[in-house]
Amino acid sequence: MHKTGNKAYDDALKKAQAYLMQLQAGPAGGITPDNPLYGGIGYGRRSRPDLSNTHFALEALRATELGADDETFKRALLFVERCQNLQSVNKQPWASNDGGFIYYPGVSKATPDAKESEPRHSYGSMTYAGLLSFSYCEVPKDDPRVQAALDWLRQHYTVDENPGMGRQGLYYYYMVMAKALSAYGEKYLTDNKGQKHAWALDLANKLIALQHPEGYWVNSEPRWMEDNKSLVTGYCMIALSRCRPFLTE
Repeated sequence: MHKTGNKAYDDALKKAQAYLMQLQAGPAGGITPDNPLYGGIGYGRRSRPDLSNTHFALEALRATELGADDETFKRALLFVERCQNLQSVNKQPWASNDGGFIYYPGVSKATPDAKESEPRHSYGSMTYAGLLSFSYCEVPKDDPRVQAALDWLRQHYTVDENPGMGRQGLYYYYMVMAKALSAYGEKYLTDNKGQKHAWALDLANKLIALQHPEGYWVNSEPRWMEDNKSLVTGYCMIALSRCRPFLTE
């Protein structure tokens, strides 16, 4: 609606922005900054926030021209930090120091049964979601939080799986990888072994190889609805659209 440029949609867009902001865990719901969930956004007003829903909401708010200086983004940044395994900013007892991200504070889909003091393992899709969220919040590229996330992604660079989750959430991973690296704005990602990767070319070639003759994509691993052709094909089309600007010399 926003991209049409039609002013007739302005009121509807303002209402949509307001709705998304009302979903954020914060003062309106009695959530204080000392609560690890503060600043996150979930599936509804009373639902538990997570990094996936949060990054989608931040994307919509930025796309409709809400500035990163808005309090919504300041609160969200605190939530994003609390999803990162980075002890300099995340003081929760489970946090390790590898720079990657988990689903929401204290819970990782890569280590769902971890005890209170045990580390929550970072995984690929959420680490790209974290990097992307930093971009929406206009955290500079040279910020230690951004660089720590990139270090994790360099160490685990791949288009063959969702690192830490295997084929689970694979196509979501492809989508958020393309979004995050296109937002970061660099054509190449150098891994921890010094190998330089043209990430958009790697990803586009992988998606082309995985496309079914009838034109759709689907995951053999059904978790998170990735056995749904329409959903997964949508993920792939978004990923390819973000790759495209980086495929030219």
